[in-house]
Amino acid sequence: MISADEALQIVLENVAALGVERIPMVAALGRVLAQDISSPRDIPGFDNSAMDGYAVRAADLAKASEKSPVKLTVVETVGAGKMPTRRVSAGEAVRTMTGAPIAEGADAVVAVERTRGSGSVVEFLVAAEKGDSIRPRGEDLRLGDLVMSAGKTLKPADLGMLASVNRAMVEVIRRPRVAIVCTGDELVDVDQSPAGPQVVNSSAYALAGAIGEAGAEAVILKVARDDAREIRERLAEAMTFDVVLSTGGVSVGQFDHVTGALDELGVRQLFHGVAQKPGRPLKFGVVGYRPIFGLPGNPVSTLVCFYLYARPAILKMSGMRRVGLPRVRARCAVDIKIGRDVTEFVRVKLERGADGWLATPTGSQGSGILSSLSRADGLLVGPSTETLLKAGAQATVLLLGPDGDAVAADELFEGRRHSH
Repeated sequence: MISADEALQIVLENVAALGVERIPMVAALGRVLAQDISSPRDIPGFDNSAMDGYAVRAADLAKASEKSPVKLTVVETVGAGKMPTRRVSAGEAVRTMTGAPIAEGADAVVAVERTRGSGSVVEFLVAAEKGDSIRPRGEDLRLGDLVMSAGKTLKPADLGMLASVNRAMVEVIRRPRVAIVCTGDELVDVDQSPAGPQVVNSSAYALAGAIGEAGAEAVILKVARDDAREIRERLAEAMTFDVVLSTGGVSVGQFDHVTGALDELGVRQLFHGVAQKPGRPLKFGVVGYRPIFGLPGNPVSTLVCFYLYARPAILKMSGMRRVGLPRVRARCAVDIKIGRDVTEFVRVKLERGADGWLATPTGSQGSGILSSLSRADGLLVGPSTETLLKAGAQATVLLLGPDGDAVAADELFEGRRHSH
């Protein structure tokens, strides 16, 4: 078997970003831009006021103060979206709203709070300097400036920038479509109550959620029973997608038919078996540029292997540059036993201690105990060179899902978690 690090390296070496598609800008949040965007004009396109106030000549107010205010005649009021019709001459001012253009002749804006009166003559209580509270033309962007580069993951502010340069449609990296093929006679769907040896197909829904969280499209195919022909047919159907995830049937049992079916379908196996816990039987291969993940059947093993290997592959195929799970350093709150000669990924809760994060296992670490993963903030990486992490020992924790992202954000921003 290969190490977990070697397995991830092989996966990432064998996937690449997908092609480009053109989509509405309003649907592009979280997508990876596939083109450089340049500004078609100066933004803003005119000098404008940064606040509600008066456009004035700074020279007229050089000696203004609260004790010795200067009176100016208001010759016009200009709101946002309107153009001034009067030039500001000596002794004059134009009442100007936030965002409104600056009248010709004016070179400063004084906030209305720093004036007295509201009629045709207003007293100014402060001096002004040229440029005060004026947002000059092209302050944000100049004609031809690079707005954003290909490879950028689009945030809400980016959509605003795209709108400001009239990009209603944008080119982005296509998101993968991911097929989920679950195998096993024992599986029943979520709307059926299991009887006897049956179990609900929880892995399909966990995977679909994790795929959606990674920004890809998940499609759950019909369960394949433990029949070599049926498994082959379902996997052949799955290979019309960008990524194939199968669950179960990758060990060496009498009814484990996935490996044989993948071989028949021309999958080039790159590894089968990883020195890790849970998820040792993981199988990975490719057909052309299409990655095929043979995930173990136990639900925890399925999802852990997804997070460690399939998720980074999906993110890279989506054009993302940062594909690993966010991580923090934490101290073990208790002694934690880990497997010998394997990298063990221990499900843990994170709490803030006096000197950093504290990690506590979520309970039994059996590969069928999905509740232990549901309760977890992250996966503590148990080194293959150790069999026991003593209380107080430091370790890396890979953060899971939105809650994990919040933990990382708190760590970086304020260094503590908030109560909700």
